[in-house]
Amino acid sequence: MSGLLISTECDGGLLRLTLDRPPGNILNGELMDVLAASIVESAKEPRLRLILLDAEGDNFSFGAAVDEHTADRVADMLRKLRQLILAISHSPVPVAAQVKGRCLGGAFEVVMACHFILAAEDAKFAVPEIRLGVIPPVAAVLLPRLCGGALAAAMIIGGEEAIARDLAAAGLVHRCFPKSELQIGVLAWFESTLGRCSGASLRVATKAARSPWNATLRDDLVAMERIYLEQVLPLADATEGIDAFLEKRRPVWRHA
Repeated sequence: MSGLLISTECDGGLLRLTLDRPPGNILNGELMDVLAASIVESAKEPRLRLILLDAEGDNFSFGAAVDEHTADRVADMLRKLRQLILAISHSPVPVAAQVKGRCLGGAFEVVMACHFILAAEDAKFAVPEIRLGVIPPVAAVLLPRLCGGALAAAMIIGGEEAIARDLAAAGLVHRCFPKSELQIGVLAWFESTLGRCSGASLRVATKAARSPWNATLRDDLVAMERIYLEQVLPLADATEGIDAFLEKRRPVWRHA
């Protein structure tokens, strides 16, 4: 089972792709594949003006499956994540993420690729991979582009958590809503903005807005994956961090 619910709203103008693997809505490789395919296929619908990613339960997602970060599986997982990131970023129909609760790791990386991030004001975002002895390769590409070096360093190097209100001030989150008003607020935002636009013109605008970003995105992601696979993965501490998480214990760093 993929763990994805698909529904349409607003007379076919909005497609909702809902992660349905609570409580953590973990993104495994299969779900990444289904999400990427759904985005590419649905964008062919001429009436569509927004693809909206959201999630069941109290949290958006705790991130990519840690058991797919092991040495024998991580290259395939990173490739699937890259394909999903590119499907979102190159989508002719804008993609938005509706985020509540925690949005961590690979899930935050997916959200960063969206054209709009619409969040509950107390939603929490982080890429805590450094605590597992590894790095978030997509975030290393996208975060500095989106919000500048200081915040990117705090989150990527320090593993620090940020709330939606602060990320809105930094220009990363497009719009914040009270948690109880998130759903209705997002729909009202859509109906007053994209829902009123020409679908054909919207596609041109979306492509134009992402043209500089997309020009080097694939190559930058591949280069960062290479750093992960060639420089991070061989480290004993990377193996220890993943093993410790899966075994539910504190890591014992060899290079403390």
